[in-house]
Amino acid sequence: MKKIIALVLVLALALSMMSVATAEAENPVAGKKVAYIMLLPSATIFQMWANSCTDLCAALGVQCDVHFCGGDFNKWQDTISTCAAAGYDGLLVSHGNQDGSYTFLKGITEQYPDMKIVCFDTQFYTDGEYQKLPGVTQLFQQDKSLVTVLLDAMIEKFGEGVRLIKVWRGPNYNSPFDRREVGWQEYESAGKIKTVGEVQPLQDTLDSANSVMAAYLQSINREDVDGVVVYYDLYGQGVYNAITEDPNFSGDNALPMASVDIDQVDVTNMQNHPEIWMAAGTTDWTMNGEIAMRLLLLEMAGEYDKIYDPASQQYGVDVVEVPGTAIMATSLKDTSTVENLGEIAGETYGNLGYLSVADWMPADLIHK
Repeated sequence: MKKIIALVLVLALALSMMSVATAEAENPVAGKKVAYIMLLPSATIFQMWANSCTDLCAALGVQCDVHFCGGDFNKWQDTISTCAAAGYDGLLVSHGNQDGSYTFLKGITEQYPDMKIVCFDTQFYTDGEYQKLPGVTQLFQQDKSLVTVLLDAMIEKFGEGVRLIKVWRGPNYNSPFDRREVGWQEYESAGKIKTVGEVQPLQDTLDSANSVMAAYLQSINREDVDGVVVYYDLYGQGVYNAITEDPNFSGDNALPMASVDIDQVDVTNMQNHPEIWMAAGTTDWTMNGEIAMRLLLLEMAGEYDKIYDPASQQYGVDVVEVPGTAIMATSLKDTSTVENLGEIAGETYGNLGYLSVADWMPADLIHK
């Protein structure tokens, strides 16, 4: 009898060990180490991104470190090199500049061929054309749609042929702006909108956008324009100030504007003066971080075939784009912040269907 009991115990222990081994096999990234390395300083939306990265990694037993580089490209490069040399299994790197990122990251991939990389908002460009890095997935907001959702809002308000001022810097100033310009050109070519003016800030600052827009407003008549679309919300804050400070374009005769990207200042301005700042085109930055980290973990697991692009609805791709959503000022609540926009946004915002998934990494893993 004792022999039977002992045999049963041994069998139970063996089955238990097999279950543990199977569970470990089902999660191929457990015990790995990754880092999120952002070129820019920390901001609310980037912290939302970082939090979702660390939450996902914690659920899968992955160590995740976060580094913000204060806009210093040399620091960004140094941080990547340091993490690579330290034996990190994967790096999620963000906002590398167009001119130097390809050559630098190509060298990193050659020196550390076993380390995986995913890039956000980073174009690979050299010798006059865009490049690819084998095994590296590029993630972007679908910049074209960030503009077209705003144009759709203007068309809904004023009808096709709406007369618009465009605020940006370009062409060929930076790749996100050029990618956004694609949407504008498509709508203009189709006769859906009419460009009546273009404003280009001299510097990437609120003050520059404010002063240039304020001067431009002095040169036009209110009745000749229906609205303004701004390709970057920092410029948008300057444009908003210029409009509110000009009695010919504010008050009962407010000139409506819409901007790409969003932060808490934008939300507050939209709440205070929805007749001026009518909409923002954005994506869910919490979801963006999770989308990006899932891409990296799938690379580390060798499951490139499961990488999903919600824009094209294709699998096994090396470029992934997150469709944009228009956040309408009229939809905001008094309690709305940049962190809880999912409460009022449309179905394209925070859509779990945008996630790349695996058996060991289901869509609802951190969304119970």
